Amino acid sequence: MSTTFDVYPRTAEIPSFGELIELASTRLAERLRRHGIDVRPELRVEVRHHRSHQEVPITPDDEMTWQRGEYGWFYVPQVLGGTDVDYRKVEEMDWAMWHELLETNERVRSERSRVESCLATGHYWSFRRSAGQPAIINLAYGIIAASLAELTDGIIYSYDSAWDYDRFPAVAADFYEWYFDPELTPDPDRAEWARGCFVAIASDQRL
Repeated sequence: MSTTFDVYPRTAEIPSFGELIELASTRLAERLRRHGIDVRPELRVEVRHHRSHQEVPITPDDEMTWQRGEYGWFYVPQVLGGTDVDYRKVEEMDWAMWHELLETNERVRSERSRVESCLATGHYWSFRRSAGQPAIINLAYGIIAASLAELTDGIIYSYDSAWDYDRFPAVAADFYEWYFDPELTPDPDRAEWARGCFVAIASDQRL
């Protein structure tokens, strides 16, 4: 099983890999300190081919895009695992999904102007967390997605309940407040999972 956060940018300018890594590292350290964990995990990013998983050369100054048949890979080098990221064009099926949400979902409808502005940029990123990832990745992939939304004045959406479904779409400032906070989710299983992840992160000597 996997879960995803989709980031739809509102601005046309695409951040660089370096800008995203820098902001996401800061936001991740802030979240950990909020839970009494004083570490700053090292985030890294690669671009790889889908079939061979061979690395594609990038620099920190490159825009955070890649070619069809490639994907982004964000990870913490001290631990196994990471989050893979697709860069996608907004297609007819995406417009159809959002049109249905605008008709049926009150929260989406209340954000109609922002949603339509984000869709109009014509592209988005999808961050995926597969099952069995280490605790730091469970937390970090959402923080990286939110950091990208912050840099692009965009929205974060999850259609597969990567966190509390009723909170989406969300802007980065709101997302940082409640994401992965065991005290702010109504789902007891999700709260217990998040607490366990923080315990595992605090005890992980590799970070």
